[in-house]
Amino acid sequence: MGFIVIKQGESLQIVPETSFLSERQEEYLHRILETEPRFLAVEHDDGEPLLTVVVASKFKLPSNHELDLLLLDSDGDFTLCELKKGNLTREIVGQILDYASELAEISVDDFRTQIEQAKEKLREQAQREGTDWEEEAFTDEALNESLKNPRLVLVGWRVDEDALRITRWLQQRGVKIECYEFDYFRRGDTEVFVPHNLTPLRKEEPEQPTRYRLRLKFWEDMLRRLGNRIPHHKKPTKYGSLDFGVGIRDVLLEWSGAHSELRVRLVVYNKDEHPNLVRKLTELLPTLREKTGEEWSKGETLRCFYVQTAKDSGVWVWEASEEVRNWGVETLVKLYNAIMPELREWTKEEGGEEESEE
Repeated sequence: MGFIVIKQGESLQIVPETSFLSERQEEYLHRILETEPRFLAVEHDDGEPLLTVVVASKFKLPSNHELDLLLLDSDGDFTLCELKKGNLTREIVGQILDYASELAEISVDDFRTQIEQAKEKLREQAQREGTDWEEEAFTDEALNESLKNPRLVLVGWRVDEDALRITRWLQQRGVKIECYEFDYFRRGDTEVFVPHNLTPLRKEEPEQPTRYRLRLKFWEDMLRRLGNRIPHHKKPTKYGSLDFGVGIRDVLLEWSGAHSELRVRLVVYNKDEHPNLVRKLTELLPTLREKTGEEWSKGETLRCFYVQTAKDSGVWVWEASEEVRNWGVETLVKLYNAIMPELREWTKEEGGEEESEE
């Protein structure tokens, strides 16, 4: 067995690897993952884990079997998680498939209170971290679809070869299943868990949800309409917003969609580092209204300050009409032309940082 070295200030601590089986009970592992479910979260394209919360711990299924953890992430996708203190075997793979088949027979109406509590926790986390909240990912229709095709995660101290073989075979047939094992290090009160995903899903394997396909098509159309009217090298995305660099650090122009609204924004990230810029943008609101003919409002999250205007499409925004799409393009161009000369001049006077536009 090996060891890890932890450096705190000038002190070094050697923490040896040890056997989890002899040190801890399965319930102990359960409590750790229940406290921090992002330990097993799906990774975003940038490598960061998706916001993930526990919907239920020891979730009672119709057969009266108990699923260790039912998780929900900020994409509106469910994860079933089964934990074992010892080795993961082929029988455990069969067990989680059985649980998934039971879950597919129920709907969000069967545990509405737990779903609403989980959604509220995710909303609060998104607000604290300044990330977009996409309500359409949490409609009953979307959640019921996810219940029928959840991600399955098995966690154990070690994983048998038979379990790995079956897991990989299932993945090749479209089942979203993964096996984790972990190394455990301990000295006194210091404990370190190092997870290893032995069967990571290839990103292209799962079929994209309907909302992702609609967004890609929508942003592709919006970029086609925009052309080169503002400088950019953007490509369509599956996410609910599309931003454009403007050559000023932490400042972006943005389109975003939520429900039936298409929004046009100027966003300042890390707002606490740019109090003068936030003040300047607030002062420019009357100028924006005059030059664009739109009503602009200001808002903020924990990390961001923004000014925005919006148009209601009357339908799901990703299926918006020609009129709404053209409005979004024209308003973004007006915003760019109205605000950028002012901001560049102000940046030069303030000695702020400029960078190339993307």
